Amino acid sequence: MQKLWAVAAAFVFCLLTVTGLCAPAQAAEVKTGVGLSEHVLKACTEKWKYSYGSYGQLRNGMRYTDCSGLIKSYLWWTGNQTNPNPSLLSVSGTGSGMLRDAKSKGTINYSDWSSLPRTHGLILYQPGHVGVYVGNNVGVDNRDVGYDMKKEPVFGRARNKWTTWFKLTQLSYPTTGFVTYDGNEYYYENGEYAIKTTRTIGDKIYTIGADGVIVASVLTPEAQARQAAAVAEAAAKTAAGSAQQAAVSEPVPADVMQAAQTLLTPVS
Repeated sequence: MQKLWAVAAAFVFCLLTVTGLCAPAQAAEVKTGVGLSEHVLKACTEKWKYSYGSYGQLRNGMRYTDCSGLIKSYLWWTGNQTNPNPSLLSVSGTGSGMLRDAKSKGTINYSDWSSLPRTHGLILYQPGHVGVYVGNNVGVDNRDVGYDMKKEPVFGRARNKWTTWFKLTQLSYPTTGFVTYDGNEYYYENGEYAIKTTRTIGDKIYTIGADGVIVASVLTPEAQARQAAAVAEAAAKTAAGSAQQAAVSEPVPADVMQAAQTLLTPVS
């Protein structure tokens, strides 16, 4: 009887799944600092407008956010043709609230560039305003009515300087490994992308520019030697095979054949 109930339950589950009444749950998309950086660059390119209290809603083909709404629009994103959905992820309504909730934060010292970690997607804060750090000393924010989206240096701004950086608790940030951002590849170590250096990782030596972009990669000498040996071995096998094939296919001269036949003819 229990077996019959199990079969019946499995049949009902399959029926509901096929008809869409009971679809399997899907894992939520992981939101990242790199993803936020890509998102605000998109907003900058598309010239989104400023509107207090907005978080990316479409109005006559244009999107509108305020400063913290720019960040929320990424967390709540549903697609290029739809409005963001605030029910997707819980986040503080203000920049100061986001800062208060942050576990990792620090003060920006304008005489010390290292006071701002080289991490894509950090939130930049100054009293009453937030933006996003997209790397290479660049911050992006939706500033105010008439100013809209801005993309400017962090160090070197004439006024309205950012005072604090923090990691948004709803985002995942890189630790160690390769990261692709804005079509370029970076290498992170201990939470920051490397700059102005070379790194040997696996069989390759990577050259990293001042902006963190990996500009070149070559095989290590050891890997080059292994590759050369493999090529030489393959070439030798090909040559040996060709020689063997040539020996098999080469015709035997007539005089050699006649001598062989004479040797094989029985003596009477």
